[in-house]
Amino acid sequence: MTASELHALYLKGTLNQAEIIRDSIMPGWLIEFRDVSGRIFELTDTLGCPVSFNCVADARERVHQVADCAIQEDHLYRFYDR
Repeated sequence: MTASELHALYLKGTLNQAEIIRDSIMPGWLIEFRDVSGRIFELTDTLGCPVSFNCVADARERVHQVADCAIQEDHLYRFYDR
């Protein structure tokens, strides 16, 4: 889902958590949002391709632009960002 679609879900009270995870295909970080029932919504561009960020800080900034919710980071791969 695009940032604007995810923001609309947040305004409806649907989204309650975001997770920043390491992209397993390309260097970068992806964002997944979760709703209250545990469904996952990945941040994508308008073509449906996942949006990848260069660093965790950039991904965190985008999460805050979309929703004011709890953020979890994928600490297993945290050393990649150093």
